[in-house]
Amino acid sequence: MTRNPSEKPKPRASAKVGTTVTKDNLKALGADRLADLLIELAGQDTALTRRLRMALTAVHAKDKLGKEIEKRLRTIQRSRGFLPWDRIRPLAAELDTLRQSILGDVASADVGQAISAMRLLVEIAPSVYERSDDSSGYLSDVFREAASDLGVLWGRQANRDPAIVVTDLLTLLDDDGYGTCDRLLAACGTALGETGAAILRTMLLTRLRDLPASKGNSDYHTDIARMQVIRHLRDLADAMGDVDAYSEAVSLSDRQYAYTGDVARRLLDKGRAREALDWLDRETEENSRFYKENDDLRIEAYEAVGDRDKAQALRWNVFRERLSLPHWKAYQRHLSDYDAIDAEEQALDHIRNFPNRSVVLSTLLEWPALDEAARLVRHHTAELDGRDYGTLRPAAERLSEAYPNEATLLYRLLVEAVLDRALSRYYAYAAKDLASCQRLAPMLTMAEGMESHETFMTRLKASHKRKLGFWSLIAVP
Repeated sequence: MTRNPSEKPKPRASAKVGTTVTKDNLKALGADRLADLLIELAGQDTALTRRLRMALTAVHAKDKLGKEIEKRLRTIQRSRGFLPWDRIRPLAAELDTLRQSILGDVASADVGQAISAMRLLVEIAPSVYERSDDSSGYLSDVFREAASDLGVLWGRQANRDPAIVVTDLLTLLDDDGYGTCDRLLAACGTALGETGAAILRTMLLTRLRDLPASKGNSDYHTDIARMQVIRHLRDLADAMGDVDAYSEAVSLSDRQYAYTGDVARRLLDKGRAREALDWLDRETEENSRFYKENDDLRIEAYEAVGDRDKAQALRWNVFRERLSLPHWKAYQRHLSDYDAIDAEEQALDHIRNFPNRSVVLSTLLEWPALDEAARLVRHHTAELDGRDYGTLRPAAERLSEAYPNEATLLYRLLVEAVLDRALSRYYAYAAKDLASCQRLAPMLTMAEGMESHETFMTRLKASHKRKLGFWSLIAVP
């Protein structure tokens, strides 16, 4: 029977329809069947049992949910057993679930109870850290989020007393030895309001005035105390969106040069470009790390005040110093078509003569100028470091199709760098690079004294015949 072309073929039934674990497919099981499955699983998983109990409390006794969460948090706080690495992530997941419940269900029913529970979550951090290795950062991420959430909850509390918020805030900040409350103050703008911010600022300035003056590098503890107070002043300024207060806080530091870029960024965001340039000009040592880190801010500020010539000059200078292609492309965009042609040749000429050949190779590949990259490999092989696999291996892959000779030279550098140093842990990589040499061998030309693959293999075996661990990985004898 002939099918009408306008008729669409019926989709074939798939055996997998309805078997994938998705929300819609699980709904099809029905409430009773799902409940039976959950009860069965909960009998084998105490964490799931706790989570189900919390979910039921949130539905049927929301007013008691905060107390249930606090009860669980206190149990965790009292625990003394060391937490091995494989229990860190499940605990972090449980704490994050509790955090979200506090911020959502508990806060919607009782903000005061939510504040109490969230504060407890923040306060248990030291006891958890003391019995665990949080090198993964899972736990610290949850605790920092909780501290930030606490600031938000304080802001949602009706008829809050700003003075009490300041007292509670300083208590947590002063007791924080793990960086848990690093984000707390920044989240307290609403909670503090203008009144609370003024109280806190006065108290912090008083603290700073009462601290002894720094005596230099030998006075570590005084420096730390001063830096901590100044950091709080900066965070307070950010919480209130006050760039002038931020710059004043930075001015109180003995290391204000480290924050000139931060001040400039905030001034630029407020449309105060000339003031941003004034701050950036405080750093006069052009070879300093901080000066160079702020180059992009200077360019942005020059553009904002209409000084295009200085912006272009700085873009070109950054490109020349670092071979930064983003700065070259930005420089090029601001040129006329006529000027762009001469500038491109000038830029390529500068790249060719740049002293760091690995950086040149990466830049030419990104440009892209594969013919120039191949020429570099051909004439400056000895100046490339075979240990720089992050540059050489991608370069070899890029060049292998159109420039097999040059790609082979790079692969050989990679192989010999491993074997010359007997780096057995990298033999597998060297074997793969040698296999790439073998693959490219039929495409090689013997131009300009290019060593044949057979000659290279003979030399390699003669120099490294005792490295049996490597040769055992090579399929071709």
